[in-house]
Amino acid sequence: MKMDRKYHPGALAPALICLALAAFPDARAQSPSDTPTQGSLCPAGQTTLFACSSGQKQIAVCGKPGNDTYDELRYRYGTERNLEADFPNEAEPVPPRLFASGNRASNGAGGTLNYLHLSDGRTRFTVFSETSSPGGYESSGVLVENRGHSETHLCDGQTPGQVEGLSDPKLIGKAVPRDERVPEGFPTYQVSPQPTDQASPEPSAQPSPGPAAQPSH
Repeated sequence: MKMDRKYHPGALAPALICLALAAFPDARAQSPSDTPTQGSLCPAGQTTLFACSSGQKQIAVCGKPGNDTYDELRYRYGTERNLEADFPNEAEPVPPRLFASGNRASNGAGGTLNYLHLSDGRTRFTVFSETSSPGGYESSGVLVENRGHSETHLCDGQTPGQVEGLSDPKLIGKAVPRDERVPEGFPTYQVSPQPTDQASPEPSAQPSPGPAAQPSH
């Protein structure tokens, strides 16, 4: 069943963005290696696992490939000139298993849902990609949850720019542990039993997130 999304793609409630920014008080300056490449929010040398436009903003998940896995993951939201969210944003790389998890779910009618949770314990970003059934509608975007508030930003159009990275076999179960928590708004989806993960979760260790750039106002 198609989820009921009452928010316009790309719209961001002022109250929610203020809460999200308040959760990131210790942002560090962007280094040249972190600078988005032209036409993408991901820096040079990293793979784009997810990317699409949402109104005037872009959504992206970037990964640094390792040996049959991803050694680093990063969620970004905003524009090339102004990243409103850049998580995690640390001087040293943070293993993805410390802050991310994900899975693949189905609805029993041919629909599939791939999702990736990234959380610092206060704000959770859930990037998702859904195909209702073979040949059916497609929907992708990010769900942002912060202190009891949530907002969904949908990718423009029926086909987002790039979402296949969420089903990369090097991601779920290897770079990050599997997570049976299906995102809010997908009540008909369930996760099937999966083999043992190679990536073990370590929930007690959380990176300190921070946007690369504060809004210019």
